[in-house]
Amino acid sequence: MELIAYFQEMWHLAMNRNAQGVFFWFSLYIFVVGVYSVIFQVRTRCWPFTYGDLAELSLGKFDVPAASSDRSYMTEALYHYNVSGVNYSGTRVSPWVIMLSYNLRFILKKQMSYVQYSGDGKVKVFYNPSNPKKSFLIIAGKVGIFITFLLSILPFVLFYCEYYVYRA
Repeated sequence: MELIAYFQEMWHLAMNRNAQGVFFWFSLYIFVVGVYSVIFQVRTRCWPFTYGDLAELSLGKFDVPAASSDRSYMTEALYHYNVSGVNYSGTRVSPWVIMLSYNLRFILKKQMSYVQYSGDGKVKVFYNPSNPKKSFLIIAGKVGIFITFLLSILPFVLFYCEYYVYRA
């Protein structure tokens, strides 16, 4: 019952635009989204793979500003693969959709370097066994999953420190 009362108190604070209530609900939202992401990433680590043909793997440009430093980039891919005699096409490189600036595009280039190739030039495609049309070229690593988990709890840690540790 105390937990319900606490949630009600935070809701009341948030509705009155109190920073503590807003920060609590923001932290809860980030936590829920982060835990969902961790679960999804762990599940993709169990996906089977097949080898497919890579038609395109590049950095796509978004926005057309006057200065190239204001442009945003993200990975673009097109690959074709076969599961149980059925042909599929995929466009997703990884579970993370990352859009970065001109100066940070080296991170996307590093991400693309994790795509695995076979000796005959085919690319490893990880696919959802219950829905093979959903696929990625890269699955989450243990470090990436751990970082996602840390980022999901970070707002709650900061909330706790701000409102319960430093104000005591």
